[in-house]
Parts: sequence; C-alpha cells; structure tokens
Amino acid sequence: MKLPSIVWANQDSPYLLQYRDGFRLLRFSDGLEPSFRRYHGEVFLGRMRWGLLIAALLFLLFAGLDALSLPESVRRQTLFIRLGLIVPMLLLAWLATFSRLLRGSLQLISGACSLSCGLGIVGIIWVARVHEFPLPYEGIILATVFFYFLTGLRLLAAALCGWLTFLGYLLVEVSTGLPGAVLLYNLFFLATANVIGSVGGYFLEYAARQNFLAQGLLQEVAEKDALTGLFNRRAFAERAEAAWRQAQRDQQPVAVAMLDVDFFKRFNDLYGHAAGDEALRAVAQVLGRYARRPLDVVARYGGEEFVGFWYGLGEADIQQILEEARGEVERLGVAHARSDVAQVLTLSIGLAWQLPQAHQSLADALRLADVALYLAKEQGRNRLVGKRPGSSQVA
Repeated sequence: MKLPSIVWANQDSPYLLQYRDGFRLLRFSDGLEPSFRRYHGEVFLGRMRWGLLIAALLFLLFAGLDALSLPESVRRQTLFIRLGLIVPMLLLAWLATFSRLLRGSLQLISGACSLSCGLGIVGIIWVARVHEFPLPYEGIILATVFFYFLTGLRLLAAALCGWLTFLGYLLVEVSTGLPGAVLLYNLFFLATANVIGSVGGYFLEYAARQNFLAQGLLQEVAEKDALTGLFNRRAFAERAEAAWRQAQRDQQPVAVAMLDVDFFKRFNDLYGHAAGDEALRAVAQVLGRYARRPLDVVARYGGEEFVGFWYGLGEADIQQILEEARGEVERLGVAHARSDVAQVLTLSIGLAWQLPQAHQSLADALRLADVALYLAKEQGRNRLVGKRPGSSQVA
C-alpha cells in the first residue's frame, strides 16, 4: 500500500516525511511513535477483546476434553493449570480491555497474559511427561498462532511470547528426556510456526503503520492550509467552537484575534506571488509558535488574514503574546518597499478578550476581533488593538 499522491499536501507534514524516510524496523520518529501506539491500541482493541475471550472459551473446551480423557494423576494438575491459572488470567485481561485507565497498558497486560498461556501449556506438557502420558505438543503451535494473529499484539510483544514459549518447551522436553529425533522434529515445526508468525506479524504491523500515516496525511489535507501548514478556516471553526463551549462550562477566559499582513496586495504586486507565498509561510511559522497548548489554535483565515484562539489566558498575558508575535514578524526583515508603515513586512492585530457567557457565541467574538482589527488599521497599522464585549474601550 502506498500513500495517496496528493500534490497539495503539506510537504513538511511529519506523516509524509516519515513515509519518505521509511520504517522497515517498525519504528517511527519520537514524535509519531506514541501517536501510532495509541492508534494501534484503538484499531486492534476489538481484535484483542475477541482474541482473549475466544482463547478462554477454547481453554474451557480443552478442560472438558482433559476431564474426559486424561488419567486421574494427570487430569487434576492439568485442570488446575487450565481452570485455576490460564482461564482466570484471560478473563482478567479481557475485562482490562474495557477500562480506559488501563488502555495505555494493554500491550503489556495482553502480552503477559499470552505468555502465561504459552508457558501454561508448556507446564501441562511437563505434567504429562512426568507421568509418562503421551500428550500431544501441538497445543503450543495453536498458542503461537494466537500470539501473532489474534491478540492484537504488536510484532515485538508477539515474538517475545512465541520464542519464550519455544524456549520453555525446549527446556521441558530436554529435562524429561524426550528422544532426540522426536524433539528435533517438534522443535523444527514449532520454530517454523514462529518464523511464519513473525513474518506475518511484521507485514500486519507494517500495513497498520502505513494506514496510520495515510490517515494522518489525509486528515492534514482536510484540516491544514496547504501553503502555510496552519489549520484552515473550517478546522479552526470546529476546534475553536469546541474550546469555546468548554470555556463556557469551566468559566475560563478566551482570546480571539484577527491578524492581517499590512499592505499585502502591494507586496504581491511588487515582488510577485511566489515571494508573497514565501512571506505568508514565514508569518505562519511565527504565529504557529505562539499556539502550542492543546486548546490553542492558529489558522489561515483567507488570503493574508490569520485567526487565533487562546484558552484560559489573562488579558495582559495574551496581549504580551500577540505583541511578541507582531514584533517577531517585523524582525523577520522581509523587505516591503511599498508599505506605508515600515520598510519591512508588518502585522496588524485585532483582539477580543472575554469570559464567554451563555448568550454569547464564537461568532460574536470573531466579529468583535474584526472590529478591533479595523481599528488597528485605522490607527496606523503594525499594532495591536483589543476590545471587550459591551465596551468601547480600546486597549
């Protein structure tokens, strides 16, 4: 599977860069790996639940078979391992999949449970060998298939379960004196099952990682502005609206800012659209650095206009942040010979700061910020002007 060839995708996208760098060792960059693991956990949660439940049911069926066919000396210990150890562990791991608090630990929980199943089967074989009962070893091969394909484990965890169970089986058969020729064939088949499982597990995880990158890139294409890499207007509306509602519930202040590059049409006419695109990208990089918290968002609103939303900041704090952003844009030193404000590219900012009330909306705050932006332009541009609802006072 290849990522879709989308020429309008942001070429600095971490998903696109990771795809181009490759991931043959099934490892992403430090920035993407935690996100992939959360994605993998969500995607394979259903498989993990069903795998653990089916395994518990199969062990119950095998327990019934043991009760009917094994001699008393073997049956008692075998049923204890199956019903007293393995089935309870499988059910506990299955229950853990429904806990959000344990969601980040499910690979460890399911891996430990799977390994316990494999070693439990090894223990059953040991009991049979000690009592000289010819119990087949093929149950370990079934467990190996379970590790790689039904548990929802990533390759490394599944391979550890498979090869540690292989090692446990080897130690048991050597200690109980299984004939060498028989042991050689058994080990060969069990090792082959692990090799097949490892190769299959590798391709499964590789495909999961490809799907993760493709979904991430497609989401960026839908949400990000292709030129600047910032969120687009639609994505801003969705995220800011959700944050606005949270601010209303939590009674937290919000700041909405409209930001406009001064005399940008003149800049384009003088330097050309390619230079204009580069200038917008430079401004966007500056603005993006001032919205790094989870509920903060900066977006390209259209043309040379940007919009920002900040959650839970005092009025003086957001004014300082926006003044720093405005000053940093000016210090970029992008030449603008036709500006009436300075000889470099500058930014005018309108700020609306308020504590959202039940009768107010994000659209109201955007209109107020737009009024403040108009005042900033009227007063000479390259400045910040702030307003509050119901007040004519200009900060």
